[in-house]
Amino acid sequence: MFKAISSSRLAALPARIHHHHRSLSVSATANAAKNQFIVIARDFTDPEAFTRRLNVRPKHLVDAKELKKSGKLQIGGALLTDHSESGKMIGSIMIFQAEDAEEVRQLVEKDYYVTDKVWEHYQILPFRSADLS
Repeated sequence: MFKAISSSRLAALPARIHHHHRSLSVSATANAAKNQFIVIARDFTDPEAFTRRLNVRPKHLVDAKELKKSGKLQIGGALLTDHSESGKMIGSIMIFQAEDAEEVRQLVEKDYYVTDKVWEHYQILPFRSADLS
């Protein structure tokens, strides 16, 4: 987690580090002001649903990695039937950081798992991660 530096200690840092630290401060402050949301998405259950998921998965993961880089997606992964070798992916869970649920809805609606009919439905729930430090 980002730890703030007092303004007197900040002034004593070399200019290059000082400038870099300021950028981090602004970025950390901007991200801290956003809200977190959990998205729980369930796959279609028709016989072709799992095949659609596997076919679309590479494109879905490319976009998810971009959302992660942008800071909007904090973590995501597959919901499973169980952890055995025969366990199947049946949905997804993601944690987003955004201004509001509408921003998250727009991001989810653009996902290949929605447009290519992998996710049948999803929920967007307000969430706040605990400070476990």
